[in-house]
Amino acid sequence: MHNYNQNIAMNNTLIIAIIILAIGALFVAYKYRHRMLLHEDVDQLKRVIKLIFQEAEKPVISQNRLIKGLKHHLGVNEKMALKLIGKARHEDLIEVESTDLKKLGKLTYKMTI
Repeated sequence: MHNYNQNIAMNNTLIIAIIILAIGALFVAYKYRHRMLLHEDVDQLKRVIKLIFQEAEKPVISQNRLIKGLKHHLGVNEKMALKLIGKARHEDLIEVESTDLKKLGKLTYKMTI
């Protein structure tokens, strides 16, 4: 009888572990799909970029401001925000306005849409 109860407890633990792993795998798959859909949805990217420029109330904004806006409005990390900036440049939604040579890497963008 003691051995039977021990097997049931082990089976329950195994089932719970499998359920937790399945939920984790589903979460990772959802996040990956969500990020890939963001990268492919040009209309959403266009709306968010317009919103970021409207909030800034300037025709030209810094790369840091653009990254923060994308992170805030789309809930992405910095790496994905940089990828989305690249996508926006490729789709001619924004273009590089100038590069500040005194501060290496300081880019400003202007909206082209």
